[in-house]
Amino acid sequence: MDLSAELDLRALVAVTDHLIARRRRHCTKDELAAAHAASPRAPGADGRRRALELCSDASESPRESELRCALELAGLARPECNIEIYDGTRFIARVDIIYRKQRLVVEYYGDYHRDPDQWSRDEMRRAELESLGYRVTVVTRRDFDDLDALAARIRRLLET
Repeated sequence: MDLSAELDLRALVAVTDHLIARRRRHCTKDELAAAHAASPRAPGADGRRRALELCSDASESPRESELRCALELAGLARPECNIEIYDGTRFIARVDIIYRKQRLVVEYYGDYHRDPDQWSRDEMRRAELESLGYRVTVVTRRDFDDLDALAARIRRLLET
């Protein structure tokens, strides 16, 4: 409740996602909605209401949450998060964001992806996904400097 008056919407969605995350749940979406309903005019009420609409229990990092939120706020369809992809029974990848129908995978790469071993694993994973017919695009922290350009890029990829 207190944070909702201080944070912008993307950050508030990231906090909300963290609280309701299915892998390490602190509370439920219903519990957050009840707290909001108990103080519907408290500072940050509009942000809380929107964060509850945009939240997902599937997100596993703040940047994934912020990315998903930015794409939705730009008018793009809600993607799925942290979906496991298999080739038959062989596990290939757990992807950050996927537009399944368009076979578009959107991955957020933080600084740890610059480690040579991690980079090598990332490239092998990308090659496996591409061999299965998925397209993979990478988002980095610099993409958050121009969210309109990022959304336009993802929109173009979804249209092709």
